[in-house]
Amino acid sequence: MARLHDSVDNERAHLEALACPEFKNAAFTSPRPLEECRVALISTAGLMLRGGDNIRAGTGGYQTIDHSVADTDILINHVSVNFDRTAFAEDINTVFPRQRLQELAQQGTVAHAASEHYSFMGATAPEKMESHVHTLAAELKSKDINTVCLLPV
Repeated sequence: MARLHDSVDNERAHLEALACPEFKNAAFTSPRPLEECRVALISTAGLMLRGGDNIRAGTGGYQTIDHSVADTDILINHVSVNFDRTAFAEDINTVFPRQRLQELAQQGTVAHAASEHYSFMGATAPEKMESHVHTLAAELKSKDINTVCLLPV
């Protein structure tokens, strides 16, 4: 994992100068038992489908990735000097653990693994993502998904 103190001076200064937005409706709820969780994955790795549309940095949109898509047809579009893609190339589950989630569902550890998962582009201002997040939240609710596993990259 990249550490702020290991960053080059100009990158560290840039990150330290970023404002952290406050959202008025940051609700908190107690977690439900795992065996009741119907789970979808949400990544910020900028994942995209081979031959599909590219997720553009700063747009706030997301890509839907069906569970049936082969690992070899999922590409990572996130670029950063602080991000090493080696683990993704060796095992996609290090960034997007669809198979591990499916195993948890088969074992009964969680109630259900979603048939679709999602990826945003990291390094995007939260304000640009907010409307897309509301859209995705409504979609998840309509599919009876009650839990998400956030996978920041």
